Amino acid sequence: MFIGYLRKEFESSLEALSLSNALLDVELLKHTFETYPQYCFAAYENDEIVGVLSAYKFENRILINVLEVDKKYPDVLERLLKLFLKNALNETIYLLVEQKVFPKIEALGFSIFAPFIRYMHFGDAVAFNFSNTHAKQVNIENYEETAKKIDKLVFNESREEYIAKDCLFTNSLKLGTQSGILHSYVVNKKYIKISPWIMKDEAFLDAQKLLRGVLYYRGLKKIYGYAPSEVKEITELYESYKFKKDGLFYLVYLGEKPTIKLDNLYAI
Repeated sequence: MFIGYLRKEFESSLEALSLSNALLDVELLKHTFETYPQYCFAAYENDEIVGVLSAYKFENRILINVLEVDKKYPDVLERLLKLFLKNALNETIYLLVEQKVFPKIEALGFSIFAPFIRYMHFGDAVAFNFSNTHAKQVNIENYEETAKKIDKLVFNESREEYIAKDCLFTNSLKLGTQSGILHSYVVNKKYIKISPWIMKDEAFLDAQKLLRGVLYYRGLKKIYGYAPSEVKEITELYESYKFKKDGLFYLVYLGEKPTIKLDNLYAI
């Protein structure tokens, strides 16, 4: 097995990993590799990728935004993280990991910031009205500017390039009001991911409008997002629209503790 930098033209080597990890975010991986190839690593077994990691550097912290490992190679997760940490010395790092694998990375120095739930919508019918008037309410013209301002409020650092370019895709659906934005995109033929979904304080009604919008436009596919499990207003909103709990996660960090405002973070 070879573990090192992710090689160019890597998509052809991802087939096996995509089959074993249905939510492998290839588009996000591609965008991150174009911007920060020095933070992208993979484990190769006979020219097939069996584990991959990519990370994006912001103003104050680095986000590991893709970390997927074939379940046949459980030790690869730790090996990828160790290699990444050698190349990101003295940086503050955060990532979202399944609760069950946290003990493996706790030994590397990571601490828990907050528990999260992956919510999945399986296409169950939800009764709500969505007219042309509603559509206009969630389609603001200044989406990018609103997104940048609220994102900085939530994450307490500048993530302008990421929001404006590197987490936007040709299949992105950008919904927003003056109180928040909800971005969703196609992960593969079956799944839609909500990321990010961020709101100003006391904007529950607008959050509900945005969720109705994504269900109206994307409802034929499975839709998922990762939400802070201890913010009751957010979890109740997901569950009231028939999203089901589909996994327990931790947002973990290494270095300085994040100052992310969880009450405003409806999907990371």
